[in-house]
Amino acid sequence: MALRDFRNHKEPSSPQEDRYILSIDGGGMRGLIPAVMLAKLSALLESMGDNRPLYSHFDLLAGTSTGGLLALALGAPVLKTNLQPDTRYISYIYDELQRTLMQRLWGKPGEKILRGTLPFGVDVTTLESFYLQNGRQIFPKSQGRFFSQIFTDKYDVQPLQRLLQHMFCDVPLSEAVIPTMVMTYDAAHGRPFVMSSHDSHGFLFWEAARSTSAAPTFFKPAYLYDREENTMQTLIDGGVVANNPSLYAYRLAKELYPDAKRFHILSLSTASSDFTFTVSGAGTGVIGWIDPAKGAPIQKIYATSQMQVVDQIAPTIPDISYYRIHGTLGQTCKLDETTAVALSTMHQGAQKIYQENEEQLKNYAQLLSQRTHFDQMKLGPKEVLPMSQPPVQIEAPKEEIPALDSYHNFLRRYKIEDVDNQENTQ
Repeated sequence: MALRDFRNHKEPSSPQEDRYILSIDGGGMRGLIPAVMLAKLSALLESMGDNRPLYSHFDLLAGTSTGGLLALALGAPVLKTNLQPDTRYISYIYDELQRTLMQRLWGKPGEKILRGTLPFGVDVTTLESFYLQNGRQIFPKSQGRFFSQIFTDKYDVQPLQRLLQHMFCDVPLSEAVIPTMVMTYDAAHGRPFVMSSHDSHGFLFWEAARSTSAAPTFFKPAYLYDREENTMQTLIDGGVVANNPSLYAYRLAKELYPDAKRFHILSLSTASSDFTFTVSGAGTGVIGWIDPAKGAPIQKIYATSQMQVVDQIAPTIPDISYYRIHGTLGQTCKLDETTAVALSTMHQGAQKIYQENEEQLKNYAQLLSQRTHFDQMKLGPKEVLPMSQPPVQIEAPKEEIPALDSYHNFLRRYKIEDVDNQENTQ
């Protein structure tokens, strides 16, 4: 580099001016779709030679309802939980010292010093199995008659709560490996309630998961003790206020990183479709708008319009780059559907949505792979002993079944029993 070039040369801008946010929608069992997207994103990064834990590429993890469960799984200190860790790689993080005058003159990099390691993250390939193996436990098929559900919640919350307690143990939310937030709604005080590791109110991971997934009419509210305000909170599913939590995540990120110049939001959909309702002169009274036979139109219109607001507003904010990964399944899958056919439909639909958005995900992965600073977290020790990684068992089909081959292979791979078809044949 000539002296003239040196005088005109500027050091590259700080990578900390760019911040990365992962936002995951709510949608019950359709959380299988963003779970597939996360595995695809991780595979894309590995194909680029980036073996760092997926969570470490982001500055904030955010989710609502089922998306909140995924965000919490990514942000949890995995070795303190019963989640499956990915221990295949140890990621060492170095700081590059400011270059000397001679190094800048000759275009050489500065010296590097070892700062520490990235804590292990959850094995993202196991997140799909959370839905495939536990769906029927959370949403059992037989739950009484319709009229009983008018007066009580559709499902007993205990199976879900036991599962969450087993997954996350009693780890405080404040111990998240990077800033993590989930959306809930404080029903007692009528206000959105953001549960975050930054301002955790003493809540635990499983309590945050229980709160963000307390879908009205499906599960009872979460009655939790707020250790900061010394009061009980009545919290319900954040989907009532922000099923797509991108804007709330942006607001929190602005507080956490006030010097950031741009926020790159990767927003993962659960493939919900826009609800349409033909309004006629008859049937638009109270009963017509809440009629379950018509899909409770007013509820679905509120949900659809809420999602549309985020998708229309977020791209217009000057310091946001909004990457929305969305698609449709081709058929309606309710948030509590757990039949083998529905699970197969969602899984195949996720593959299709990935193909439709592959280029956008690749572009985002390229940005993530360039990250070199990790000031959003506390690094682990400089030396970490290698840990064994249990192999993933995939059962190969013993025979091909014409016409239903992909469907039955799906059932075999994830060890799903097609009890619905078995019942129909009896």
